[in-house]
Amino acid sequence: MTAMPPAHQPLLSVEGLSVHLGGRDVLHDVGFSIAKGDSLALVGESGSGKTVTARVVTGLISRIGGVVTAGKVTYGGQELVQDDPAVWSQVRGRRIALVPQASLSSLDPVMRIGKQIAETIRHLDPAADIPARSLELLDHVQMPRPEQILRSFPHELSGGMRQRIMIALALAGRPEFIVADEPTTALDVTVQAGILKLLSSLREQTGLTLLMIAHDLAVVKLVSENVAVMRGGRLIESGPTRKVLTVPKHAYTQALLAARPETSAPGSPLAILERETGELRLPEQPAQVEFTAERIMQLNDVSVTYRHATAPAVAPVSLDIHSGASIGIVGESGSGKTTLGRVIVGALAPTTGEVLVHGKTWKQIKGKNPLRRNVQMIFQDPYGSLTPWRTPRHAVAEVLRRWNDISPREALTRAGRLLDEVGLPVGVMDRHPARLSGGQCQRVGIARALASEPRLIVADEPTSSLDISAQAQILNLLMRLRATHGLSLVIISHDLSVIRHMTDSAIVMKNGIVVEQGPSEKLFTAPEHEYTRQLVQATPSLTEKITLPALVQESAS
Repeated sequence: MTAMPPAHQPLLSVEGLSVHLGGRDVLHDVGFSIAKGDSLALVGESGSGKTVTARVVTGLISRIGGVVTAGKVTYGGQELVQDDPAVWSQVRGRRIALVPQASLSSLDPVMRIGKQIAETIRHLDPAADIPARSLELLDHVQMPRPEQILRSFPHELSGGMRQRIMIALALAGRPEFIVADEPTTALDVTVQAGILKLLSSLREQTGLTLLMIAHDLAVVKLVSENVAVMRGGRLIESGPTRKVLTVPKHAYTQALLAARPETSAPGSPLAILERETGELRLPEQPAQVEFTAERIMQLNDVSVTYRHATAPAVAPVSLDIHSGASIGIVGESGSGKTTLGRVIVGALAPTTGEVLVHGKTWKQIKGKNPLRRNVQMIFQDPYGSLTPWRTPRHAVAEVLRRWNDISPREALTRAGRLLDEVGLPVGVMDRHPARLSGGQCQRVGIARALASEPRLIVADEPTSSLDISAQAQILNLLMRLRATHGLSLVIISHDLSVIRHMTDSAIVMKNGIVVEQGPSEKLFTAPEHEYTRQLVQATPSLTEKITLPALVQESAS
């Protein structure tokens, strides 16, 4: 399928593009075009072919072992030969530049930012005054204290700052076309808003043409006039962004929209797309299990101050957690969310105050005390939280054996049942984590947390690195487990739409201080604190009325 071409002559034209990578065909007859000064967003889940397409457009496909088997790429009337280094040495960086997804891994960790920018300028724009051009680039991307930034190492900068550095490096060769590959993934909402605003202002000021790679349609509408939706290496729907977002034609596009939390009533199941059948469906609301409301945990004036720190990571906070409750903790990176989560699960001792689990402090709960199993955590990084050489079945069996006097064989059998309950396919239960998707790894993390039969689960950014449909599946799973197991949930997130959908009450943190707390719906519809209002305003959302299939509308009503 070919995306709708612009009314005037395209700057970039991709025709009938097919690519073979890793022993299989990953792109199939993909075509689209972008006019000078315009913007096109390629949207889809991991594995849809977005990044492969970006690699072809920037001449980097051979570096990951890919081969273009059909089609062509034309830029400014020049056909770009994919395997001709001489052609790409004059195009890449100077005419077409790439902003890669992972800013931290894309920067040299042992080289100061100034040296990295200088090397890029020296290669792409050798006639430039390097010190002056370095400061000019940082000014373009609106970096504060540019002289200090040039002396810094990557790890000394925030995620948003590193992303701005990547944009500055892309601008070093004075290109007219930029490919931005997921430039805001896993960033806080306010930082994300800043990066999107920066890309838009650069287009306005310099006339840049933009190809944006993304999996979030709400983000796309902020930066792109046109959108093309990809799935399974094929372009399945395209058109003006507003039209595609309000009247989607393809079931997959409908699923991407219906899976967003703000399109459904808080607490209701999110629509998902069946991968095997391609049908959009809405899971049934799970039957609520009967349980007696009781206080599971109590935080009394808990605070945390790290050694040598000049300010507390968490200022004194008090919180009661009852059975069946769902509480959100909201804030940007560095707000103290994760520190508070670690205190709740007993992984970090508070500096002041106390945490009581059924009336006992964590210091009183030792080893295999049954109260220890009552509180578990789902970690933010689905890959990093799993042992690389342990399969999902063995990882869950390990926890089962810790808390139950059972044989290794019985533990593996129970592990299989638990993994099946959280929706992990049988075919991947005995694979190593490196062969699993992010959503599958997160399901393993949830199964491990459930293996001890806890009363309370703390989920730290459980969906921050997941695609929209994978996020919907994980959120549906957590809602079902809460209903059927009577679980209490504490969900830590910077995504306000997730918190609003999943929780009954929430606390908002800034610089370690709880600035506002109360019912989730009230916090996000009528916030009282200025910081909460800033978070709400910075959160991308699909505010227009969306026309979805009758199946979803009828099931949701």
